[in-house]
Amino acid sequence: MSNVGYVYSGADKGKSGDFLTWSDKDGYRIWIHSKASGSSREIVSVELQAIGTNSFKPSKEELAMRLKLCARIQLPKEKDFFKATMFRTLPTGQLLEEHAHVISRVQNQVNASSKKIQLVEEISSKNIDLKRKFVWDTSEEILREGGKSKDAILIAKVYEMLQSSGTRKLSARTAELLGLEVSVVHTAVQVARRNGWLTSNGVGLSGGVLTEKGNEKFLAIRGPERLARFINTKEG
Repeated sequence: MSNVGYVYSGADKGKSGDFLTWSDKDGYRIWIHSKASGSSREIVSVELQAIGTNSFKPSKEELAMRLKLCARIQLPKEKDFFKATMFRTLPTGQLLEEHAHVISRVQNQVNASSKKIQLVEEISSKNIDLKRKFVWDTSEEILREGGKSKDAILIAKVYEMLQSSGTRKLSARTAELLGLEVSVVHTAVQVARRNGWLTSNGVGLSGGVLTEKGNEKFLAIRGPERLARFINTKEG
């Protein structure tokens, strides 16, 4: 039988500050930690732990220590929300290889000190590039997120930029530039117009410009930074 449980702390008016859940599946335990953020909650961390198929539930001591650690972790001021797409693009194999490389490096070091514990050491990896890949949401994900979609406004911004340069076949050119299917661009433009971010030149006509609301949304999602990161990733 699978173990599923939770612990929380920092309750304030019926709302917990830190909430930690665990669930066991196929020999692994998945820990998810979230924090209260205004009127909502944000996922702070997700941990996958190997426990075997006949493991007992977490001890009270482990839960207490994990909850204390949760309390010390702060929400970053600028953050991207957890998405399923993030987990699909993590270079897991490369990260495991890098882990083994670091262990080998440390074990082979000549260290005159008799210390048994090395607290912190930062090294530059020469084996892999840990730069996160830029992955766009699908049409379905953009439609589902609607007014919360960061990709829709970003795509609409690029769409607008290409229009101002005199480019024809805006959707096709935007898709080509961003490495997307044309259908994704069509969906993003549709969502952007529906939410008042992008104007329309009329039924059946392409083009449009970002409204004041659209520009505010673009800045709110750190659009300039995300666009610059995409360009750097593509050129790299």
